Amino acid sequence: MKQAIYMFFLSVCAVTLGGLLGNMVGTTEGLSWLGYSKTFAFEPGTFLNIDVLKLTFGISITFNIAQLILLVVAVIVYSKTASKIFAG
Repeated sequence: MKQAIYMFFLSVCAVTLGGLLGNMVGTTEGLSWLGYSKTFAFEPGTFLNIDVLKLTFGISITFNIAQLILLVVAVIVYSKTASKIFAG
């Protein structure tokens, strides 16, 4: 359980820092490729429309190159450190 929480923490940190890094260097010449992003979205429109209530459901996920690189780094860091941290 502790190892799963550790991996989740590393992943959240990688995605957050990658998003910040990608946005910061997105306009910098030579590093702008880190800010290249792709959006995956499911937006079906109105799901339920009653006179009083209108319910809409949608989800959108955007990843950039910096986030993907840092996720790979997080997996490598996890594989190298988890056994040493939780060795007992």
